[in-house]
Amino acid sequence: MTDKIKAWIRLAETKDLNYQKTLQLVHLFGEPELFIGRQHEGIQESNILTVQNKRDLEDVKDPPDWGRICKLMEKYEIRFISYLEDDYPPLLKTIFSAPLYLFCRGKYNKSDLTRNISIVGTRKATNYGKNMAKDFSSTLAKSGFTIISGLAYGIDSVAHKSALEAGGRTIAVMGTGCDQIYPPSNRELADQIIENGCILSEYNPGQKAEIWNFPARNRIISGLSLGCLVVEGNQQSGALLTAKFALDQNRDLFAIPGDINREESSGPNALIRMGAKCVTSPSDILDEYHISISQDEQQYLFPELSPKEDKIYQFMLQNRPEVYFDQLIVNIGCSVGELSTLLLSMELKKVVQRLPGSKFTLVY
Repeated sequence: MTDKIKAWIRLAETKDLNYQKTLQLVHLFGEPELFIGRQHEGIQESNILTVQNKRDLEDVKDPPDWGRICKLMEKYEIRFISYLEDDYPPLLKTIFSAPLYLFCRGKYNKSDLTRNISIVGTRKATNYGKNMAKDFSSTLAKSGFTIISGLAYGIDSVAHKSALEAGGRTIAVMGTGCDQIYPPSNRELADQIIENGCILSEYNPGQKAEIWNFPARNRIISGLSLGCLVVEGNQQSGALLTAKFALDQNRDLFAIPGDINREESSGPNALIRMGAKCVTSPSDILDEYHISISQDEQQYLFPELSPKEDKIYQFMLQNRPEVYFDQLIVNIGCSVGELSTLLLSMELKKVVQRLPGSKFTLVY
């Protein structure tokens, strides 16, 4: 495993090798450990690489701070998930510039990433904003959503805490290495998240907080999610950047309206003017995904799917908002009769919905 991780880091840190070329290499030749640091005929013949690229890729060397990265991964029990692994979050893989790999601390299960919603907002939250974040996060967590946020002060922290208090799942996406909890005052909250969910980062263990890391990580927060809820923030806040990523990634965008005289409400109010769905109750979001919650607020669990049903679900998730029956035939690899039976089963489980024209869409 260490050779595999080392090769991925080497590939990501190869100078003058842009993201698109890197992804092409992975799709063409597979795991980087097959061609990094060794002679590879395909690399030498590749016309997408410069002569210097080829030399760099064949160079036998360790990434900077490799020894320290290994020690930190062992000390903090950090897991590595590459772009090519089945456990890589399927929704995240659909975004532009998806991370080549993720580091993870905590309880990571791909099944917990079936239904996610991100809740973001300002660090300088008002009492109104905190109350709204608590109400929405708690109810959505009880309804089976995994709450995604960034562990920052203010709205992010409230969203994480409320999901945990509701007995739900939450994931924090870091702008540092998984071992570097930022802000440091949220270390106790991070420990609670690790016990019940996980923290994720595209940055190597040991990477400290850098101001330019946080805007980049926002694309992961929205990319992991079916939808993004903006609670509070001015029009220059990081929450609005996350909202922009959500729109670019074809994610649902929700915003909570606020006092027009408060700067903290200017961001969500502007998003609503631009077409974000105005929400005033968690039920507005639940209705969007055709989910109802009982009066006693028992957690609504995602239905259990068979392996073939899950394969259909993952394909539909990556090709939202709708797919044709013929697309499923080609990509799932089963007969017309078997596929019809599987889709009927998923309809009865209220996972998919049949549309006119032999098309299907996910209910959530």
